[in-house]
Amino acid sequence: MTKPIHTHDATVKGISLNQIAWLLPVTLLVHQLEEYIGEFPLWYSNLLNAQLSNQDFLVINGIGLFAFTVFAWSYFVNKNKLVLASLGVLVFVNGILHLLLSIFTFTYSPGTISGVVLFIPLGIIIFKRIMPSLRDQEKIIAIASGILVLFTVSLIAFNI
Repeated sequence: MTKPIHTHDATVKGISLNQIAWLLPVTLLVHQLEEYIGEFPLWYSNLLNAQLSNQDFLVINGIGLFAFTVFAWSYFVNKNKLVLASLGVLVFVNGILHLLLSIFTFTYSPGTISGVVLFIPLGIIIFKRIMPSLRDQEKIIAIASGILVLFTVSLIAFNI
């Protein structure tokens, strides 16, 4: 069953889509800062026998933050909820992965706190408030693209 796309930016249960578009890059920046302060490159390299340097981490995350911000803020211009949904999937899955990695490795995965406190709740808000307004095909695209981008970034970090 498909649902029509709504093009207006209504406030949906207390938080507007404009606010979500603004919150996405802000929460990503907070998350990246936690990862950097927590020495994520070292933790990641030790876990996966990789060679992720601080400089590589900063370059990857700088490019990522820029692209993420452009996509999130593109909502202000084109009101495309699919973009917000895709970014919501990305942050939600990232938060879940940090939590699971902390549990399964019995270590602190740098980024877990912001993942649990910011990413997972924001992802849930997006799932509850944006996903229902998307057509079924758009939901699949949002989920696939959010996961694909997350794993592509992880693959790049692993192979640097």
